[in-house]
Amino acid sequence: MELLEELSVLIRDIARGMPDAVERGREICLGADGTPTTQIDKCAENVALSLLEERDAPLNVLSEEIGFVDRGHDRTLVIDPIDGTHNSIMGVPLYTVSLAVGRESLRDVEYAYIRNLVTDDVYSAVKGQGSYHNGRRMRARQHSDPDELTMMLYLGCGAHPDTFKLLKGCRRTRAYGCASIEMCLVADGAADGFMMNSEDPSKRIRVIDIAASHLILREAGGEVFDLSGELMDMPFDIAARQNFLAVGDSSLKEVLL
Repeated sequence: MELLEELSVLIRDIARGMPDAVERGREICLGADGTPTTQIDKCAENVALSLLEERDAPLNVLSEEIGFVDRGHDRTLVIDPIDGTHNSIMGVPLYTVSLAVGRESLRDVEYAYIRNLVTDDVYSAVKGQGSYHNGRRMRARQHSDPDELTMMLYLGCGAHPDTFKLLKGCRRTRAYGCASIEMCLVADGAADGFMMNSEDPSKRIRVIDIAASHLILREAGGEVFDLSGELMDMPFDIAARQNFLAVGDSSLKEVLL
């Protein structure tokens, strides 16, 4: 966890040292996931890789830009250097660095660390030891009222029409463009759930986006399901993408799906 904290601080400083939106958003290449890599994404990733080498950390790496780096170890650091890149470029203060350590898939992630790169809020979890927001124990909502739901929803250009039907049945909805923050808000009891339902497979969530927040939510008493209602799992594979429902109160699964 000390290494993850150090990584997050270095990436925060990189982000704060690049105040010009044009420079932040300059596309420099295509990442391993097939999407354009911006200057801020690549700078953040480079800092992370350099620190791992410097510390001789016993970790492989799976990252948005470089893909999988096999360093000969049995654990992997899953990193999204900037989750909410477009928020960063637009000046919206909701973007994070998302860090997780596990072996092969979401279900065996052991450590999670997310830092809001603007506010410095930190969300963290160690498997079996609970979730914390700035050192305060987090607890997801356990008794949600289906008639009074506050939901985080994916409302991007790939959003499934069913999402808009759900939106009309909720008391409040938000779409923040930063999955790690949205998941953490569910974990902290601020919202009942977060659903991503994209009819465009290329817009669905990647494991790097959700590896850390998945553990944080589960350690806060919540759960994450795929849209068939099964417990969600994803391999450490940059090409894997999936829709999902994250909730504090698991009984909402039947209502929302």
